[in-house]
Amino acid sequence: MLIERVCLALMLALVGDVFLGVFSRYILQATFQWYDEVARLCFIWIVFLGAAVAVKRGMHFRMRLVVDRLGPSAARFADRLVTLATMAFGAVLVAGGYGIYPIAQRQVTDALEISMLWFYAALPVGAR
Repeated sequence: MLIERVCLALMLALVGDVFLGVFSRYILQATFQWYDEVARLCFIWIVFLGAAVAVKRGMHFRMRLVVDRLGPSAARFADRLVTLATMAFGAVLVAGGYGIYPIAQRQVTDALEISMLWFYAALPVGAR
């Protein structure tokens, strides 16, 4: 699946970036100014894309301890309710991601000077 490969590539980039940051700070005694922004960007995208993968697989967080104690019809109702709540939360994320667009397009990061849209775009993309 493409999203899983993107998550893997982002995780590898995150590990490499943090390694370079630690190496530069403790070995070279001079910190790269951009490594924390790259790490934050990778982490945000991993979280939202990983959540999308988990929802697609049906592996997102659920209160299985409670649902497993219910009867069959109540368990089906609870599963439907959880699905609806997940869809509603996804809709809020999509709306919030699009709603923050006017603010984010005017902001840039300090070190890399890239648009904050790269950070906030993970909301609507991961929620779909």
